[in-house]
Amino acid sequence: MKITVDGGSFKVSIETEYEGLIDESTAVYNATLEQAKTTDKAILRFLQIILEHRDSDDAIGYAVLGLLGWYNKVINPVEDKDIELNLPKILPHLLNPAGDITATSQTEKTTFVH
Repeated sequence: MKITVDGGSFKVSIETEYEGLIDESTAVYNATLEQAKTTDKAILRFLQIILEHRDSDDAIGYAVLGLLGWYNKVINPVEDKDIELNLPKILPHLLNPAGDITATSQTEKTTFVH
């Protein structure tokens, strides 16, 4: 199975077996989430690893597995087929889960009141 992470300005891939992949990737994500405390900080950590350690296959593999674990847990269950995580399309939904719902909502005026 090939897992590709497309970050817009970078693209990395790893090849791995599907057997045990979901458990391993979820464990990597959960461990990082526990340390980072929030999903967005965990994802930023994975992206930081990719950008800073491009020459290290182990680091890239760890970060890609973590992103796959996040994707599997939060976005969609991962199946036994090649997958591309297109971060420019996925991350805006993480940052603004409501999306454009508030644009036409009756409660829009009070949605983001501080």
